Amino acid sequence: MTLRVVVFGAGAVLMALEIVGSRILAPYFGSSVYVWGSLISIFLAALSAGYYLGGVASDRWPQAVSLAVALTVSGMLILMLPVASRPILETVTLWDLGPRASPLLASVVLFVLPSLLLGMTSPFAIKLAATNLATVGATAGVLYAISTAGSIAGTLLTAFVLIPAMGVRAILYTLGGTLVILAVLLALRAVRRVAPAMSLLLVGVLAWDGSAATVGVARWLLEKDTVYHRIRVHEDVSWRYLRFDRSLQGGMLLKDPTVSPLRYTDYVHLAWVFTPTIRRVLVIGLGAGSIPKQFLAAYPAVSVESVELDPAVVDVARQYFAVPAGGRHRIIVQDGRQYVRRADGVYDMILVDAYFADAIPFHLVTREFLGQLKAHLAPGGVVVANIVGALGGANSKLFRSVYKTYASEFGSLAVFPVGFAAGKEEAATRTILLFATTAGGLPRQTIADRFAALLTAKKLPELVTKSFLRDYYDAAIPTTEMPVLTDDYAPVDMLPVYGWEPEHR
Repeated sequence: MTLRVVVFGAGAVLMALEIVGSRILAPYFGSSVYVWGSLISIFLAALSAGYYLGGVASDRWPQAVSLAVALTVSGMLILMLPVASRPILETVTLWDLGPRASPLLASVVLFVLPSLLLGMTSPFAIKLAATNLATVGATAGVLYAISTAGSIAGTLLTAFVLIPAMGVRAILYTLGGTLVILAVLLALRAVRRVAPAMSLLLVGVLAWDGSAATVGVARWLLEKDTVYHRIRVHEDVSWRYLRFDRSLQGGMLLKDPTVSPLRYTDYVHLAWVFTPTIRRVLVIGLGAGSIPKQFLAAYPAVSVESVELDPAVVDVARQYFAVPAGGRHRIIVQDGRQYVRRADGVYDMILVDAYFADAIPFHLVTREFLGQLKAHLAPGGVVVANIVGALGGANSKLFRSVYKTYASEFGSLAVFPVGFAAGKEEAATRTILLFATTAGGLPRQTIADRFAALLTAKKLPELVTKSFLRDYYDAAIPTTEMPVLTDDYAPVDMLPVYGWEPEHR
């Protein structure tokens, strides 16, 4: 029975480590298909090597204590991850080996050895359990079934329970401590003799807070893992910031919560150039709530519906970033596409603020989704998309694909790259605001005249200045070789953007 418990536990820890591994890598490399591809391939390779080495080792040292040693070493390596992972990941990030090689190398360094040792469990267990050559097949089948059942349990428990309820460090301590306890069980083969020691060991492992991993960060206000992100809130003398994984999402000026440290939020007000009578606004992606706060403060007649997928983000926005809820601001916790599909009525303005460099939600950029947006757009209304990309050069594929997809559904597109006038660098990665309407396009002079009239009448906030017009980009954007993104084919992870930080004020 003890052997079966060990096999089940090792399978559970292995898959739990793979799931939580994505949260370890995300703050440094995002959560793209390259990160998951690296994790899955490395764990499979380590398992393959573990099966082979476990078979060889079990023939040479067919004792339970040999497997106990392997589990103990694996457990200790996992217990070291909360402290050791940060300097390793920072070093790999500094080397900047590219979007594929960087997460692959990090996965090798952090996860190969503990998962290889866990892979030795099944062949060792078969060797220890098999007492008759005639039944070795049945024995192997039972133990592999138990191991797989453990892997399923570990996957579901980690994804559905542990990550929403615990931090990454606490999960790693639990996994490492579990392996050490299993090793003790296996070595002594008597639960009654080791129960007190196991209890003390587990309490000690869970009580260790791993504070060394955050030494030197004096102004971190929050670090929390959710189902979707690692959320971090920190501040300096003037600003408070919100980060998802490695991506800066927003923030606020401490003395004026309506002011964001990110410049793109001011450009969104250019929507009034295209639709002067905006009353009802839908914002997909809440973040720090900078844009809803600005709209509510600047336009008394405007009501805003903000849709946010992660309920923890809503809590953080309200607690740390003074985002109001109720009255003219309604917050809905739901996937943006699902909400649009079921929304009532139409909107004068729809802002898609859920695109970012690390991992673009592909279902929010496809032609089918844009068709749904268009169906909920009031006559003369405008859709605004906050996109990270480049106008030209090697990093422009993502933006040009998105642009082509929007062009397939909307009659007119206007492009405002944030800060473009300063250097006219088309190949530079930056925030790009895309304004889409169903009506015909506006000539540059008409845009200039409308913008000037709004500024003169003081119908825009003071943060919006005439300098924005210099960033207007009306050159042709080549899209011939780019795909129109669809639900069937939307390779947004294959068109990544790297080396970018959002433009600060």
